[in-house]
Amino acid sequence: MSDEKQYIFMSTPFRSGSALASRMLNAHSKIAMLNDKVKFFLYCYERFMPLNEANVEGMLRELALRLGSRFEVEFDVALCMDKLGQGPVGHDAIYRTVFGQLLDGEDTPIIGEMENTSWTRIPAFLEMFPNGKALLIIRDLRDVLVSFKKLTFAPGSDYLIALFDAIHAMDHFVRYQKEYPDRFCGIRFEELKADPEKTARDWCDFLDLEFEEGMLNEDNWVEFHGNGWRPWENRKTSIFDKVAKHQNPVGRWRDLIEPDDLFLCEWLGKKQMEALGIEREGPEVSREVFDLALEKLMSSELLRDAFRTWSITGSGVQKYPLDPLKSDNWDRNYIANKDLLKGE
Repeated sequence: MSDEKQYIFMSTPFRSGSALASRMLNAHSKIAMLNDKVKFFLYCYERFMPLNEANVEGMLRELALRLGSRFEVEFDVALCMDKLGQGPVGHDAIYRTVFGQLLDGEDTPIIGEMENTSWTRIPAFLEMFPNGKALLIIRDLRDVLVSFKKLTFAPGSDYLIALFDAIHAMDHFVRYQKEYPDRFCGIRFEELKADPEKTARDWCDFLDLEFEEGMLNEDNWVEFHGNGWRPWENRKTSIFDKVAKHQNPVGRWRDLIEPDDLFLCEWLGKKQMEALGIEREGPEVSREVFDLALEKLMSSELLRDAFRTWSITGSGVQKYPLDPLKSDNWDRNYIANKDLLKGE
């Protein structure tokens, strides 16, 4: 793949609108964007050091197994190794070669991927690709928590790790805007929902592209699966429809959040909410609610470690509730070919 390609990288905490944003970007005729498929920075970056031939091949074989089992994507390890050649290579060359093979035939000048829970890798990405640009989506942490709690299969109160992730991402959102004013674009989910056209135009300005109306046409929203593009099957309602209050993902927390979870959001995330102009709405906290909230924080090593970090630094963490490197922790509903995992 030619170095004339421009690379973009998007990240987000859990349940923060990454699917919608990446599909809208991908609907632009000059962008080909994957969504949480390769996950280069989680599964590949600095895990197979040094980057000699044997370790790079091991990296790519693991990648091929995961792409095949989860998304029915065929990945040719031998072809990739041949393109890389013998001897040490850099992560940038591997990244180019991997995406070059997966998106073979795409003539778009901009390619990239949305990778969940990897915002701390944005500086590394920008260093790897001098012409690259990065985006980060954040959402009201109360809505994040309500949504993640409903869907996760993490045990006990470990769903609260989504709160620490959201806090951590909010800090980096503010930081990156200052550090990379021309190469970083911060996205507020609430603004995307309120005015998708304005947000899409802002993205195009950031990427030096002409705005295309097709970005707002849901028929153009596709996802990469099985070495090709298919309609986005997870889309349930139009982003332009006015739906019932309980269905609206903006502010839904007001109807659904538990009092102790609301207290934790507005206590632990107070600084970040103030920095981003998000109002705290919780009532005065009772002793009962306070005790229950602390009991949840002390209920697992995962949460105790995150709370300890917050107590020392005032910030959160970037962490999954379950180890994503273990296939046993993958959601079985999103594995296309479970047979490939047998005997891995």
